Amino acid sequence: MMKHAKHSIESHRYELVHREDADVIAYRRKFGDGLWQTVSTWMIPRTEYP
Repeated sequence: MMKHAKHSIESHRYELVHREDADVIAYRRKFGDGLWQTVSTWMIPRTEYP
């Protein structure tokens, strides 16, 4: 059971990327060739407060 959880952690990850106008969360998976590929992204727009 723990081995499956460890494998899951090593095969996918979430990354937070800061940009000037928004932050982006990227969900990435590691495939058999060892390369990370972005599967989906979510944008979190920044709001300016007075």
